[in-house]
Amino acid sequence: MLRKKFLLIFASLILLAPLTTQSKEYTGVVAESSKIEFSGVQNRKTAFTGHFKEYEVSADFDSGDLSNSYINVMIELGTLESGSEKRDTKLKKGNWFDIDNTPRSYFKSESIKPVSDGIYEIEGLLEIKGISKPYSFTLEIRELVDLLKLSGNFTINRLDFDLGLGAWKNPDWVKHEVEVEFDITVKKKTE
Repeated sequence: MLRKKFLLIFASLILLAPLTTQSKEYTGVVAESSKIEFSGVQNRKTAFTGHFKEYEVSADFDSGDLSNSYINVMIELGTLESGSEKRDTKLKKGNWFDIDNTPRSYFKSESIKPVSDGIYEIEGLLEIKGISKPYSFTLEIRELVDLLKLSGNFTINRLDFDLGLGAWKNPDWVKHEVEVEFDITVKKKTE
């Protein structure tokens, strides 16, 4: 009799387990508290900063199970703004982002490793203009009740992705190194 009760309770717990497991998946950027910015130097002296207005982030993050965690980002390149309509128009053309042929950029993580409390090293593939390159950088990841906060920065060499072809390859026009800074809040996925 005691064994039957134990088996009944055990079977009930197994059946209820999927209902009580909390998902660690996140999707849906909280726009008002998120940004992806880029900055560079034009004509050797003019610093500028721009941002992308539209992007998506999907993540499955569990600090206790990093081998199954991921963070992926998709950016709509045509939504860039850099503080100059003339520069924005040029950046969308074929010598730069070529949004008519490659309207999106992607980062797909391949591994996430702890560095210190809340700080992680992420490795993955960064794709711009159809060119994929391995990239790694550190970022801060904070898990809140129903939110995941991601922040950090890294530098790319724009020539790695054919950004700024022709005369624009000259670093006197635009410095080769471009700084990318992000602070993104993503909501927990709802079923």
